[in-house]
Amino acid sequence: MAMTEASARATGVGARPALFADAGWPLVVFIWAVYAAATAFSAFPTVVEQLSTDDAMRLVEVRDLLAGQGWLDLVQHRLNPPDGVTMHWSRVIDLPIAALLAGLRLVVSEDLATRLTITIWPLILFLPALLAAASACRTLAGPAAGAIGAFMMVMSPGVASRFQPASIDHHGAQIALALLLLACAMRLDRSVRAGVAGGLAAALMMAIGMETAPHVAAAAALVALRWAASDDADERAGRGVAAFGLSFAAGTFGVAVLTLSPESWLAPVCDALGVGHIAVATLGGLGLAAAVRYAGPGRIARFAALGQVGVAVAVGLLIASPNCLNSPYGALPEQLKTGWLDKVQEAQNIAASSIAEPTATLAIGLPLFALVAVAIWAVIAAPRENRWPVAIAAAMCAASVAVTCWQIRGASLAFALGGVLLPLAVLAIGRTGGRLRTVLALVAFSPATLALAGLGVADIAGLPAIRDGGAMGGMCRSADYRALAAKAPQGLALNTIDVGPALLAHTGLSVVGAPYHRNVDGLTAALDAFGGSEETARSVALSRGAAFVVVCATDGGVTPYAEENPGGFSAKLLSGPAPAWLEPIDLGPDAKLKAWRVLRGR
Repeated sequence: MAMTEASARATGVGARPALFADAGWPLVVFIWAVYAAATAFSAFPTVVEQLSTDDAMRLVEVRDLLAGQGWLDLVQHRLNPPDGVTMHWSRVIDLPIAALLAGLRLVVSEDLATRLTITIWPLILFLPALLAAASACRTLAGPAAGAIGAFMMVMSPGVASRFQPASIDHHGAQIALALLLLACAMRLDRSVRAGVAGGLAAALMMAIGMETAPHVAAAAALVALRWAASDDADERAGRGVAAFGLSFAAGTFGVAVLTLSPESWLAPVCDALGVGHIAVATLGGLGLAAAVRYAGPGRIARFAALGQVGVAVAVGLLIASPNCLNSPYGALPEQLKTGWLDKVQEAQNIAASSIAEPTATLAIGLPLFALVAVAIWAVIAAPRENRWPVAIAAAMCAASVAVTCWQIRGASLAFALGGVLLPLAVLAIGRTGGRLRTVLALVAFSPATLALAGLGVADIAGLPAIRDGGAMGGMCRSADYRALAAKAPQGLALNTIDVGPALLAHTGLSVVGAPYHRNVDGLTAALDAFGGSEETARSVALSRGAAFVVVCATDGGVTPYAEENPGGFSAKLLSGPAPAWLEPIDLGPDAKLKAWRVLRGR
C-alpha cells in the first residue's frame, strides 16, 4: 500500500523495516532499567515468599531438569505417586530459567542462585516485551508513541505484575511473545523478517500455552485478510505473509520435535501442543504460503484461496483432534468442577468473578472497558493508510477481551495488547491542547489510574475489600516448609491442594494434591479427605500410603471446609485436638503450616 511522505509522518508509519527502528529504544531501555532496578531492590529480600503455586511448580520442574530428569519426560513424579502426573507445561520456558540457574550455581550458593534467578528472569523478559510494545505503538502513531506505550505497560498493574520478581511461570513470556507477534503482524507489508519473527512468535505462543490460541488465530486471520484485500501489485506484502505462514508451520513442527516425546505426538491432548495443533499450524501456515504463491490475480481469487485454506484447517482439526472443539475442562468430573475449579478465581468467568470478588473485578473491569472504548474509537478514527495496523491491534485486543470474559486470567494479555492503542488516544488529545493536556491524558488513561478509580468506586459502593489470596500455599512462610523438611525429609503427604507446589519446592516430600487439572486422581483424593469426615480422611490416607498430613491454617483448601462442616476432618485439624491416628509435628510457635505423622497402628 503506497503512502506519501506526509501521510507517513502524520500516522507515524515510516518506511524503515527494522523491527525496533525509531521506536525510541534508548528511552524504552531507560524506563525498563529504572523499573527493573527499583523492583529488584525492593523484592529481593522476600522474593521466595512471593512465589505463587504455578511459580513454585515451575521452580520444581527446572530443578528436576537440572537434577537429571529427561528433557522429554514431563511427568512430575512426586505429584500423586507412584504414577505421577504428566504436566501440560512446555520445556520452552524451563530451558532459559534452567540455564540461568545453572550458571549462577557455579558462582554462588544454591539458595542465592535460586533467589537471583527468580528475581532476574521475569525482569529480563520485560525488556523485549516493552521493546515490542514500543515498536507496535510507533507503527500506529509515530516515534513519540513508542515511549508512551512502554510507560503505559510499566504503569499497568495487570501487565507489570506478570514480570515482577518470582513470576517465573509462563504468563510473562506469553505477553512478550504476543506483543512481538502484534508488532511483526503490523509490518508484514514492509518486511519479510517481520513475517519470519511473527510466525515464530506465534509458534512459541502455541507451544507455551493454549490460552493464547485465540490471539494467534486473530492475528493470523487479520494478516491473511490484509493480504487478500491488498492491491495486486503489493508483492512485498505477499512475501511477508508467506514468510509468516511458513515460519509458523515450521516453528510449530520444530518445537514439537524438540519438546514432545514420540508417544505424545498422537495423544489426543488439547491443553498442550498436540497433533491437532500441529495439524492446524501446518495446514494453515503452509496453506497461507501456498495461497500467496498460487492464487490468481484479483481479490476474489485471493479470498477464494483463503476459503480453501480455512476448509483444510477445519477438516484437519476434525480428523486429528475433534475433542478439541469441546471445553478444555469438559472431561473433569463434576466433583472437581464444583469443588475445585469453580472456586479458582482466575479460572472464573467475569460474571462469576463479579459475584465472588466484586472489588477486584471492578478494578479489572474499568480499565478493560476503557481499553475496549479506545479500541473502538481507534478503528473508527484510523486514517485509510493506517487502517490495517489498527485493525490487527484491535482484533488481538478483542480476542484477549473474549478470553478474559471466559476466564479472568486473560486480563493481563488484554491490558498488554489493548495498551498498544492507548498512545493513539493520548496523542490525539495532546494535539488539540499541547503538552499539558498530553500529560493529563497520559495520567488519565494510565491503567493504574483506571484501576485506582475502580477501587474507589468499589469503596464508595461499600463492596468488600479484595481478599488476599496469598502466594505460596495460602501465605504460609517458606521457613515453615523448611522446618517441615528438617523433620520430615521424605514420604508422601496428604495435603490441601494449594500447598502442593510449595511442598514440592521446599521439601523432599511427595504430595497427593496440587492445583492442576490433569491430576484428577489426586485432586479427588484431597477433596474427599478435607471436605469429608475423619473416617473418610483416614481411609484416603491409608489407601494412598500417606506418611503425613499437611495443611496451611490460612489456606482456602481447609478453612471453608472447617466452617461448612464443624464436625469434619478439616475442623478437627484446625481447632484440635487432632484425631488419634495423627501425631503433631512441631514446626515452631509462629508456624501457620500444620503437619502430622500418620500413625498406622491407631
